[in-house]
Amino acid sequence: MAKTHFSGPLVVGKSGADPTALLGGIGSSSDRETTSTAGANFLEYRLENSATSGDNRGEYLRLYLTGAGGGGEALRVFTTVEDVAAGTAHGAHISLNFGTSGTVTGQGIASRNTLHIPATALASNVTLAAVQAEIWSDASTSDPGGSTILSLFRGVNGGNATGMADVDTDAVLFDLQGFTVGNAKMIELGAPSAIAGSIKIRIGSTIYYLPFSTTASST
Repeated sequence: MAKTHFSGPLVVGKSGADPTALLGGIGSSSDRETTSTAGANFLEYRLENSATSGDNRGEYLRLYLTGAGGGGEALRVFTTVEDVAAGTAHGAHISLNFGTSGTVTGQGIASRNTLHIPATALASNVTLAAVQAEIWSDASTSDPGGSTILSLFRGVNGGNATGMADVDTDAVLFDLQGFTVGNAKMIELGAPSAIAGSIKIRIGSTIYYLPFSTTASST
């Protein structure tokens, strides 16, 4: 069967979809699909898979970049708080939870970010990261405010008090696997001969400073 090529958006519902929506879309920045209903989801899919094996997914999205010099993302998610004082706002919220008797026998990870290193050498000046936490200031007047608790990474132990206490005794800040201990490796035993500086962190409401060095272990 021959492939169907789309030259414009397949509009679902309200007309005037943004012309960049090739396969489907509703609304544009100037002509949005709107609602005033509280607690509403514009799109909602509740799916179930009873297979006992395989990698089963609620949605699979893949973008192939085949133009030299091109770029982009398979998924770009954007929440805009527009000229109002919103209550709680997240760019994205991803959860892994369990039913009453649900469990896992292997990994249980709320969000997994895998950076694939190809079989060919990459350019020497490329920036690679499995996770990038970024705080972006939109203008010279950007100011988080003196009372704002601002951080690149935030770890929260929340939920039931009894469960929180159990997690508090079991959890670690970092879990590093696949690294070896040795000179110039990710993990090196021993303390450096001198401290070059420190990084500010907050534990509870108290500020602490983690020391770091420009040299490896003195041993």
